[in-house]
Amino acid sequence: MARRDCSWLLAFALAGCASALAGCATTGYSPYPLDLEHKLPPDAFERCRAVLLNRYGTLTQADPSGFRLETGWQPVADPVGERRAAVFRDASHQDSLAIVVELRRLSVPIVGVPHWTAPRGDDQAERELAELLRESLRDPEAPVVGKADAASKTAAPR
Repeated sequence: MARRDCSWLLAFALAGCASALAGCATTGYSPYPLDLEHKLPPDAFERCRAVLLNRYGTLTQADPSGFRLETGWQPVADPVGERRAAVFRDASHQDSLAIVVELRRLSVPIVGVPHWTAPRGDDQAERELAELLRESLRDPEAPVVGKADAASKTAAPR
């Protein structure tokens, strides 16, 4: 009996594995840019530090020379898991910061030990943190838009 040439079958199987692995590859996560309409104030690091401490409670890294702040994991209820945040200088833009908020969920399998999922970006939490930081870093020389309107609407009639 003659041996069949199965090299085409091996090549087909390898090509299938390669395409499956390429399909499983993920793209890198991009930080949320915090672009301001003005230069960062001289005390920007302290302002960002205060916002993160108020929001997350603890910092695991605070490097003023490199402008990097990172919080510890904080428990969240919805979804059940933990969240942490990092704020750092965006090297690609002058006077800009970048924000990363990561969420990991608690996975409880039917059989086995509970474990944390891999951290993923939390877009909604990044946008919320960006608004808090933007307000904190607001140019002290710029007028507050809408503040007079809000005060006139809440003032008691005379």
